[in-house]
Amino acid sequence: MATDYKSQRFQELFDALDPDRNGVVGKHSFENLISRLAHNSDTHIDDLRKGFLEFWRAVQSRSENRPSLSKQQFVDALNATHRRDFDSLSGRVFASAFGFGEVTKDKFVRYYTAAGGDEAAAQEVFTRLDGDRDGVLIRQEFHGGLANYLSNFDAPASSVVLGVV
Repeated sequence: MATDYKSQRFQELFDALDPDRNGVVGKHSFENLISRLAHNSDTHIDDLRKGFLEFWRAVQSRSENRPSLSKQQFVDALNATHRRDFDSLSGRVFASAFGFGEVTKDKFVRYYTAAGGDEAAAQEVFTRLDGDRDGVLIRQEFHGGLANYLSNFDAPASSVVLGVV
């Protein structure tokens, strides 16, 4: 059952990375996301680009190094991707988007909306990720959203931890 749930989450990630609905994702999908973030937030884009492209190479290597992947190929490749690759991307996203300190709700909302989400959803996700309810996010809270996203069927979570909404 866990694999079915993870596959559902990975299908959601595919859909978020395929906004033009051409049925494939690839390096271009991550470049499109990076471009949106570069124009619409105060993210350290070079670091984020490096993190996303390293993650794409890890995923791609689990799918015979195809230049683009269909939804099923993407899901299969993500299911075969090591958890440490997800953890690394989560850390990179946090550091690139927010630095190494605490993240205010305003800064989080700017990042989330730049990634394609709306402001109301951004505020809701921030509240869910802010486990200690102190009004700021720290890396551990942000990363905890990844664990919930990938493993907890009942917990509300968000793919924003992986950089997409």
